[in-house]
Parts: sequence; structure tokens; C-alpha cells
Amino acid sequence: MSASGLSRPSATTSSLPYTLAVIALTVAIIGMGAALGISTWLDWRAERSAAAALEATYIKTIGAQHYVVPAALLPQPGQHREGFAERMDLAFTLPLGPAGALTEIGMTIVPRGRIVPSATLLDSVYMRQFGTGQASGVPGLVGKPLDGDAGTSGETVWYDPLSAQPFAAKCMQPISTETPGLTCLRALPLSDRNTAVIRFAPHALANWRAFDRTVEQWLDGLRR
Repeated sequence: MSASGLSRPSATTSSLPYTLAVIALTVAIIGMGAALGISTWLDWRAERSAAAALEATYIKTIGAQHYVVPAALLPQPGQHREGFAERMDLAFTLPLGPAGALTEIGMTIVPRGRIVPSATLLDSVYMRQFGTGQASGVPGLVGKPLDGDAGTSGETVWYDPLSAQPFAAKCMQPISTETPGLTCLRALPLSDRNTAVIRFAPHALANWRAFDRTVEQWLDGLRR
């Protein structure tokens, strides 16, 4: 005991709060590391599962035609299954852009008879709705705006006026010229007796002569 009659705190007693703080900090760091590791592992597992799902292949039947389709081409997860289906939605690219560049294509395949082909609509519907004036810009095609009274304001039908079975497609006016989107629509009878409803960007109209052939050749890679 000191001269003052008070005892001095021992070194062990004074270091106890510091030791407890170090232990708490160490536990917190370990906990954070474990949480980060678990989170990273879960992300990796989710990415691996997603990649495996996209690598899967399904045999889908539309009408009488079987298609072997990679899951990566099926944007609707609900269609990631095999068997007969009333429709099949696809998303892919074709060399129909400027100078043969790849461009996005959206396609819905349904049995023949469910959708009226664009060439038939040209004679039975569109020509009755043509407004005045004529659009230009696609060599070999005539562009006729549809009458706004028909509820189709801003839509233009592009068609080949010289063929008995003409190429025809209807295009909506794009919201933005920089990103026009898939604003054109063509319903095409396929050689496998199904019908494809094809959505594409307006710049693909320039390749209209090769359009149907390119679509058929691409689908041949899926048919079985």
C-alpha cells in the first residue's frame, strides 16, 4: 500500500478493457469476412445456376414441327420446357443490318392459320387504309402511311409492288431515331407450315430481298 493509503491499479486490471475491445473488434472482422464470403459464394452459385440454365436445350413442338432451341434464345422463362406449345417466342440476331451487320430480331412462331400473313393483309386490309402521300427511303419498296382514322396514325406499310406474293411489313414511327427499337412487324408463312411474326428495326428493310431467306436459313438450324 502506498503512503497515501490507496492501492495502485494493477497492470492486469487496466489492460482488461483494451483486451476486451480487441477481442470484440476481432470477432466483428471475422464476422464481416464470413458474411462477405457467404455473400460472394451465394452470388457465384446464382451466376453458375443462371449460366447452366442458359446452356440448357429444349425440344419444342409447334404445329407438326420440332425445334431444338437453346434456352438463351427463349426470353420467356415460362417457355423453358419441352413438349408441344401454342407459341414460341425467340430473341436473336441476324445479319440484316446496314452492310450485313447483326441486328436484333424478335420472333413468335405459331401454327399456320393463327396469324394472317402480311402479304394477305396488304390486299385485304392495308390497301383500304392507305392515306394520302407516300414515304421514301427503301429502294424497291413503296411506303404508304396508314390513315389515322383507322387508329393507325404514325404507321407505314412498306411493300414490293411488283410481286404476286409481295414482301410487306408494317412499321410504327419510332420514339427515338437514335434507338428506333423493333418497331417493324412482318408475319411470314414458314416452309415448315408454321407462321412467324417477326419484329425488327426499320434499317433491316433495306435487306428486304434477303429477309425471308435469311430467316428460313436460320430456322433450319433449329428444325428437327
